[in-house]
Amino acid sequence: MPQKLFILIYRGDPLDYSEYRHTALYFHFPSSRSIMHIVGCPGLFRYVNNIDTDPSVMGSLAKVVPVTEIPTDIGEDSISQTVARTPIRNGRLDLDWNCQNWVGDALARLVERGWISAEQRGVAIDKMADACLEAGDD
Repeated sequence: MPQKLFILIYRGDPLDYSEYRHTALYFHFPSSRSIMHIVGCPGLFRYVNNIDTDPSVMGSLAKVVPVTEIPTDIGEDSISQTVARTPIRNGRLDLDWNCQNWVGDALARLVERGWISAEQRGVAIDKMADACLEAGDD
């Protein structure tokens, strides 16, 4: 059974504006499910991997974007470690950087490894951005 990769987009809480929509990577591995994301606020983000957690219990799910299938010969640990090592920008000049940027950066690392294509990344990011823009405006 191939491994599947999705992007999860959650409605903003308490206000559903596009910049408050939370995004995460969601992997269906042969033996488990993983929601990989960053949580916190600008300057204090940290990486979290929620294993075998139902995505619907983590918030109000707005959309699930299928990205691609990843061959099973690429190990779950390799994927998890690659995503976990995606840099988190917590600097003074990074106050406009958030989980949406991190998802794009994490997907770029998977492209660098040759595990997904640049085209798959681009299409997924476009769909993620569209889902975020479906939120209200401030």
